Formats: sequence, C-alpha cells, structure tokens
Amino acid sequence: MTPTLANRTFIGRFAEGANGQSALPWKPSTEADVDNPDTLDTPLARHPPDPARTTQPASEARWRQRTAAAESREHVELPLEPAGAPPQRPLRDDELWRLARRAHGAALHVDLELRTTLVRQVLRRDFVYVSRLLHALEASRRVQGLEHARLPDALAALQRRADAVQAMLDRMRADLDARVAARGHADAQITFARPTRFQATVVSPTAHRYLALLVHADSTLAQLERAWLLGVVDPATRSALSGDCRRALHGYKDLVGDRRAAVGEHVREVNARRSQVGKSDRDG
Repeated sequence: MTPTLANRTFIGRFAEGANGQSALPWKPSTEADVDNPDTLDTPLARHPPDPARTTQPASEARWRQRTAAAESREHVELPLEPAGAPPQRPLRDDELWRLARRAHGAALHVDLELRTTLVRQVLRRDFVYVSRLLHALEASRRVQGLEHARLPDALAALQRRADAVQAMLDRMRADLDARVAARGHADAQITFARPTRFQATVVSPTAHRYLALLVHADSTLAQLERAWLLGVVDPATRSALSGDCRRALHGYKDLVGDRRAAVGEHVREVNARRSQVGKSDRDG
C-alpha cells in the first residue's frame, strides 16, 4: 500500500523544516503494516518478572486472585440465650434491696419472661423508679400526725388507674382474639425469637400490682403481634394500639409521681409543724 497524497504532503512538511527525515517524530514507512506474530519490537518486549523482586501479580491478573466476598445467608441463626444464663434485672435493681433492708429486711424476687420490646423497655427503665415512689408512699404510714385520709386516697387513686389500664388491655385482647377467630386462625401460635427472662425485686404490694400490669401488657402486645402477622390488623392499627399501651403505662407512672409528690409535701408540712412545736416547748 503506497502512502496517499495527504500523507506525503504531511510528511514532507517535517522534512522541509529540518535536516531530512530525522526531524520526524517517527520513521516514515512506505510499506504496508503487517502483523507478524513471530517478531516483536525489542524496546517493547517485557522481561520476565523476577520472583525475588516482586510478589504481586501483574495488574491485569490481580482480579483473578481476589477473594470472593462472603455470600449473605438467607437465614441467619440468632444467638439464643444459654439455658443456664441468669435472668436480667431492671436498671438500679440493687436500690430496691437497700430500701427493703432499711425498712423491714425482706424483699420478694419475681421471675418473669417478657416478649415484647415495649414492655421490656418499661421494665428496665421505669420499674425501679416507680417501685421507689410506691415504697416511699407506703412508708409515710409511719409519720405521726399525717392525715388519715391522705394515704388511702392516694392508694385508691392508683388502684383505680391500674384497674382502668387492666380493663383497657382486656378489651384490646378480646377484640384481637375475635378478629383472629373470625379469620379462622384461632389456633395459630406465635413464637418470639428473643424472649428475655427477668428477675424483679418487689418491696411493696402496690409494686407487685404494677409488675402484674406489665406482664399483662406484654401478653396483650404479643397477641397484637400475632394478629398483625396474620394480616388481621393493618400497620396503622398496630401502631395505634401499641401507642395506647405505652400511654397507659406511662400514665400510671406519672400518677404515681403526682401522688407521691402530694403526700410528700404534706409530710414535710407535718414535720415542719412538729419541729416548730418542739422548738416552742424548749423555749418555754
């Protein structure tokens, strides 16, 4: 193949501006380009790699030595709790034992299993706090001069609130059971992957009632999960009912705090009057 007119003109411009064709960036050739597999340009030839100098494979071969990423398993075994593992305790549970030791030297340990996240959070975060308030509320019986109606009224208000929460949970449970039975799934059983065992310290009768309320709420929310998994309730209804349970339990805790504050204020007034009377007697 002979060079075209355009190629001859292009090469000639370099030859005219310098001493011959040595000024060209490459050596012009008028021969056809032929691929010869038996010949290789010497400057472009690669020397075999020295094993002593390099241990990395050539860049174009590195992808062959890459380790394959670990495949994600469709089913992952959950780390189940060992059979002999001790039960968990609510936060600051040792404070309740110290209260019992100072008061009457006894405490009741109650073992229970909770399956729902909401009730587990309430037990861990609020049980000791509510138990301490209830213990202080009932300990005010020993205060001399306390109005006889103050403490019974406070305990009666807490009992009414606990009964109201219990009735709400019973209505919710009955409605869920009726919905599930209407769909023909009354025998469907639900299993939770991570149920948690607890041991709670009870230092007052009212605290024991509060603990029973938490257990009942956990059972009701478990049935709510079963109804949701069966498609009986939609996600919006599930969220609404869970919110009702949360507000009911938090409302009981808030009422305990209000009643404890009211009785505590009255106890401080009684102690202040007694201190003033004692001071007047000493001055007289």
